[in-house]
Amino acid sequence: MSNPTYGSNPHQNPYPVGWPGQYPTGWPNTPPGTKRRRGQADPDDPTASDPGKFHWGDLLGLIVYIGGFLFGGMLFVFAIPGVTEFGANMYGYDPVSFQEVLSADQVPGWFLMYSNVVLYGIAGIVLLAVSWRAFARSFRWFATWWWLKVLLLPVIWLSTLFFTAVVLMVSGQEPDISANQQAVQEAAGESSLWMSILILGLVGPFVEEYIFRHILIGKLSRYISVWITVPISIIAFTLLHFISDPETTFASMVPYLSMAIAFTAVYLLSKKSFAYAWLAHAFNNVMSVLVMEIQFAEMATII
Repeated sequence: MSNPTYGSNPHQNPYPVGWPGQYPTGWPNTPPGTKRRRGQADPDDPTASDPGKFHWGDLLGLIVYIGGFLFGGMLFVFAIPGVTEFGANMYGYDPVSFQEVLSADQVPGWFLMYSNVVLYGIAGIVLLAVSWRAFARSFRWFATWWWLKVLLLPVIWLSTLFFTAVVLMVSGQEPDISANQQAVQEAAGESSLWMSILILGLVGPFVEEYIFRHILIGKLSRYISVWITVPISIIAFTLLHFISDPETTFASMVPYLSMAIAFTAVYLLSKKSFAYAWLAHAFNNVMSVLVMEIQFAEMATII
């Protein structure tokens, strides 16, 4: 007895009833030869983020960051008559020119904070303008289990502290404060808590996550293996904070290395969510600002 077939004419459809058609059982419903490019997100995954391709806006963002921060191009802003004087007056000091600030034996704490406000403000506006679509899309990571992912933010922060403590203990090193951290503490001491949280806690992490995770891993991994982009991102992020520090020690570098590893892991495990990596970084920095504020309050009480 022959198997029943579709239609009245077996020659029109020779497959028996229940036969899946031209593809074997379990074959995906996609045309043969179709597959995602390297680094692309799964379009069927509601929580995955696609950083997208490089565009002219990214080039502008890289120029602003590399030229403005690494090579000091944006410092020329303070050479404009009145800009530095306005900052000194805003922080309650006598107006001084940019040349006077540079000729001082030590850069004033108020200028460290003022320069961060101006430079990160400019960079933050430019980078948000060129990446807001990708940034907004990356919030899809919270489409499921959003409350658990929010609760994990303090766990991520504590894990960086634990990793740093373990590495220092195993290596027999004493904790050391880098020149970058000292500058941040001086800057925060000259500013209000809310301004420190805004610039050091929110805008700064956004700028750095755009460069070191969104660009160096998210977009670059479309063309280069993630096994190459990840080490580049971790090393670049760590060394960035020691460019102008000739007395860098292993102990002072460990906290930045632990943060680089943690934020990179967060970015990859969240399926390249720019937003979640930024939130993890921002939570870390906001907690640091709050700790510094408590320390300043204790010092003021003692004095």
